[in-house]
Amino acid sequence: MREKILYFDCSAGISGDMTLGALLDLGADKKVFLAELEKLHLEGYEIAFETTQRNAITATHVNVILTGQEQAHDHTHEHDHEHTHDHSHDHGHGHFHRSFRDIRQMIQNSELSKEVKDLSLRIFTRVARAEAKVHHRDMEEVQFHEVGAVDSIVDIVGSAILITMLKPDRICASVVQDGHGFVHCQHGMLSVPVPAVCEIFAESDVLIRQIDVDTELVTPTGAAIISELADSFGTMPVMTIDKMGWGAGTKILKIPNLLKVTLGYQETVSDNYTEQDEIMVLETNLDDCTGEMLGAAMEILMENGALDAFYTPIFMKKNRPAWCLTVLARPEDTEKMERLIFLHTTTIGIRRHLDQRRILKREKAVVPTAYGELQVKRVILEDGYRDYPEYESAKKLAVETGKPLWEILKNDGKSGKLI
Repeated sequence: MREKILYFDCSAGISGDMTLGALLDLGADKKVFLAELEKLHLEGYEIAFETTQRNAITATHVNVILTGQEQAHDHTHEHDHEHTHDHSHDHGHGHFHRSFRDIRQMIQNSELSKEVKDLSLRIFTRVARAEAKVHHRDMEEVQFHEVGAVDSIVDIVGSAILITMLKPDRICASVVQDGHGFVHCQHGMLSVPVPAVCEIFAESDVLIRQIDVDTELVTPTGAAIISELADSFGTMPVMTIDKMGWGAGTKILKIPNLLKVTLGYQETVSDNYTEQDEIMVLETNLDDCTGEMLGAAMEILMENGALDAFYTPIFMKKNRPAWCLTVLARPEDTEKMERLIFLHTTTIGIRRHLDQRRILKREKAVVPTAYGELQVKRVILEDGYRDYPEYESAKKLAVETGKPLWEILKNDGKSGKLI
């Protein structure tokens, strides 16, 4: 069985039109895309598909050109927060205000598929929630001076259409990189990342870092799109690459102002008892920690969410006996684990790498024994299950009954059939 994967490389940030450009560059049918957009019954725009280059790399730029009534509303309303998306858009924004309620009604009343409607509204909801918090307004009444403009409605709904057309099994992304400095707003300057982007990322699992580029790289639209689409953030998963799509931003930067989306396939075993995920592997060599320090560090790491921690005996410089501490952690817990390792051991450096694993599905269960109820980890097998006693539960029964631990344990570890 092959799993179809889309990997978003956000090393130069992400915006709505960069997303459209990259997904279309993967080979999506433009005529089908435009026909789907027409189902929204949104007027006041034209779309230009442009082939351009950034740092000698050919890419697609999608330019939403405002026309008619929407453009006539330009600069007719005061905005609480009107920072430009110059990172991705070279055209003028239509400042025709729509509330989140208006946008939701427009999408729900359209002839788009239920899948496209649902995805579009989930993305818009992320932005509405962030804007409401930044401006202390009711989410339903948030005025979308940026995201509610015609071009940004096209960006979000268009991205939902293209994702639905491509039908990936899984979407993942790199660490999202933003710039620094300030961007101009109607009421002054905003620091980068802008408040709406920060709020969107604060309610997601996105991993973000700032790089030495003095401008905005991530727009609120882009932040909402990647927050909703991506299941994980890190290096590209192991897969066979089929094709890559490049979406161009407008600015000319010292780095390629491009969003790269890679379409690939990963061979998977079709079963209902295993699953795959990614873990962060942290390692450090220790030659000046006492046994007590090592034991305490392991307990603290496990108590704070490490998936596993163990020591391997090694020999270091001048043949000094030492230990290699290995910690397995969820990628989002990496910084917390590193802080704990630095705090509770004598290390001055930690190695890290993202790894993939295949694991048997498991669940918690309670089984009866001759000495009382015992908590177990139930591991699902191809044709049944196997129970592994939880140490603390077994020790508690041993203390309560006066029986040796081994006698408690031999009453479990049994396998059985799933009913």
